[in-house]
Amino acid sequence: MTSFLRSTMSMKTEPVGSASRFALPRRVAAFAFTLLCAAIVVFPYYWMLVSSLDTGSLFVWPPRIIPSSISFRAYEKIFTERAVLTWLSNTAVVASATSIFCTIVSINAAYALSRFRGKMTTGFGIFILFSQMLPATLIVVPLYVIFRQLGLYNTLLGLAIADSAFILPLATWLMKGFFDRIPIDLEEQAQIDGCSRMGAFYRVTLPLAVPGLVVVTAFSFITGWDEFFLARTLIATQGNWVLSVGLTSFESQYSVAWDEMMAASVVFALPAAVFFLVIQRYLVSGLTSGAVKG
Repeated sequence: MTSFLRSTMSMKTEPVGSASRFALPRRVAAFAFTLLCAAIVVFPYYWMLVSSLDTGSLFVWPPRIIPSSISFRAYEKIFTERAVLTWLSNTAVVASATSIFCTIVSINAAYALSRFRGKMTTGFGIFILFSQMLPATLIVVPLYVIFRQLGLYNTLLGLAIADSAFILPLATWLMKGFFDRIPIDLEEQAQIDGCSRMGAFYRVTLPLAVPGLVVVTAFSFITGWDEFFLARTLIATQGNWVLSVGLTSFESQYSVAWDEMMAASVVFALPAAVFFLVIQRYLVSGLTSGAVKG
């Protein structure tokens, strides 16, 4: 009987020992895989920065991962010889206007689709989803004609409206998903306590949907910041260019100013990265506070 108990105990403890024996290698492998994925994601941005500081690193084999010399000549040239600051301010104006417009409109449209169920709202939701499937090349020609007739061609306002038209359908469906997760009972309880329907929406539902607002704002801003096709089609003069279009000016017929293009790309990517980091912090705090309030 004693030998049977000992054999049983050894059988029970043996898998635990084997699991603990392989725990450390698994953690090391997981950490190495995560580090490799992070390096793959970060390396293009690092190479862009290195290429803007060391022009010789682009045309040397094997490539120099660490620059042999650092020069800010490319940054000086893009700010003195190119209208980078103007393009940057135009990009900020278009992206900000796009994010504000898409956030405000998507809140109302998504709330209607989430709370008012019927044939009309269902058909409207399907129509919004269908409009997202249309390629930009199919709509850009009618947009070009309409904007010229309305005087919106070659204006930042017209570009912001065009960007919003393409971003708004997906932003509406994103907000609808957040509103669907909020119980309608909370609004009904607020109405019993004396709130109107709009009062319950602004005092109860909208504060709980703050993570959705942050997601839609961030998505609209980043998409408006990076957009190129509409900006290239609807903007004619260099004074109204955004940075995504301005980057193409560094490429001529026979040569490409790689160091200046990389420097302008760093300037172009830095504000969007900072904005996303700030929004990410508020997104995490909004998710946790929303969970506590619920």
